[in-house]
Amino acid sequence: MIVRALNFVLRQPAGNFRLRAADRSRAAALTLALLAFPGAARAMDQIGSGAAMDHSDAMSPMPGGATAGHGGSGMAGERIPAGVTGAYMVPAGEGMFNYTPTFMHMSGNYVGSEQVSPQTIASTIFSGQFMTMTMKMGGMGGMPMTKTMIMPVMLRIVPSSMDSQMHMFNGMYGLTDSINLMVMGSYAQKSMTMTTFAGMSGLAVLGQSSGSTEGFNDAMVGLNLRLYQDDVNHLQAGLALALPVGAQTSTIQMLSAMGGYMTMRAPYAMQIGTGTVDLVPTLAYTGKMGPWSWGAMFRGRYALDKNSEGYQFGASNELTGWGGYSFIPGVTATFRVAGSTQDHIHGQDPLINGLSSPANPLYYGGKRIDLLGGLAVSGRPFGLGMTILAVEAGGPVFQELNGPQLGKAWQISVAGRVMF
Repeated sequence: MIVRALNFVLRQPAGNFRLRAADRSRAAALTLALLAFPGAARAMDQIGSGAAMDHSDAMSPMPGGATAGHGGSGMAGERIPAGVTGAYMVPAGEGMFNYTPTFMHMSGNYVGSEQVSPQTIASTIFSGQFMTMTMKMGGMGGMPMTKTMIMPVMLRIVPSSMDSQMHMFNGMYGLTDSINLMVMGSYAQKSMTMTTFAGMSGLAVLGQSSGSTEGFNDAMVGLNLRLYQDDVNHLQAGLALALPVGAQTSTIQMLSAMGGYMTMRAPYAMQIGTGTVDLVPTLAYTGKMGPWSWGAMFRGRYALDKNSEGYQFGASNELTGWGGYSFIPGVTATFRVAGSTQDHIHGQDPLINGLSSPANPLYYGGKRIDLLGGLAVSGRPFGLGMTILAVEAGGPVFQELNGPQLGKAWQISVAGRVMF
């Protein structure tokens, strides 16, 4: 091998090999040095044949010297949990399409960090409305007397569960190696089951009713900027605008405390869109070394003004961190912790009212910590090209809510990613 390399170097014409005579002399000297150190020559032979490089650590060069997967993945998002969106980038001139359906179930009502029963809510939580009662009584000299009393009314309609599906479609394109364009849209389906207590007081259950809404959710467009990258670490920042596409005037049928079904504007949690333009900043870090991978991401969402119905959702902040281990090439197990806070709704829609807790804008927001585990599978080792399939599931280990408010029970996310 060394003799052939030496002959090749010395015989190359200067114009073809694009080396000066002095450079060819130094290359020949390096080859002669390898003759004196057989161990170094063997290492060079191994590197040339790929024996000394693990597949998971192989770098895939991209235009401009960047890599799609820093630290050797060769594909953006290859080891990212399914529930994390926007923590990776693609090279210039390339793109990625993501489809991420997320399913969530909510149950149990919380006031702060304590779970409370529907009966407790119906007997102790003020609805914000008053009831006027007029009583006739016998007076002095047989003259009737009328007495009017104003009494507070407790909540009479209490949610027992809520299910939601969010089908998110996300596209990324590399304007340059350091700047990506991102667009996102989604379709949402929501359903809520509520327990209605009879009359203005008492704990007799009148029955249950369910309502559902669905439609296209708000759209999002933004840019991601690569701040730093080496063979192990990747740091990026993003800024996006959420644009009001989803409806805020959906209606549902609800069993009232007086025994009839009423068609009314759905509560805030059941509306598909926010109706506001929101600022969405992100900051993401990922790292990778051998079979190990890790990362952290911050995401905020802040409404810039109230919507046409007179309210805006409270500011939300989420910080998540994860770790992963690839126990075979292309298959990564992930574990993630996510903490989030959100303020209550500011303002009020005058058509969202009644004796139910979801109709009160103050009964939204709070704090939550979730633990989630999952699996991410790259299609390349299995002959499926530049594709990724990931799944993640988990639920809260702590929640302190502005209640009474339904708590989160579990969440499942699936992500399909394709580079093009």
